Amino acid sequence: MPMHKITFECELITPLFMGNANPNDCELRAPSIKGAMRFWWRAMHGNMPIDKLREKEEEIFGGTEKGRSKV
Repeated sequence: MPMHKITFECELITPLFMGNANPNDCELRAPSIKGAMRFWWRAMHGNMPIDKLREKEEEIFGGTEKGRSKV
């Protein structure tokens, strides 16, 4: 299956601290965005039983059992 590139523009409404070893360069990496999405998904589904929560989370975001996800 071919990969599709999606580009979008976002506006920050809270402070964002980012950077790397080069002080003149800043970088926002996809794993950081995926981690934030995973965190908020868990927060929104905290009422689910833990086994179902982990199962659905792995379907969406990937994990050790099912491997990588499309996200």
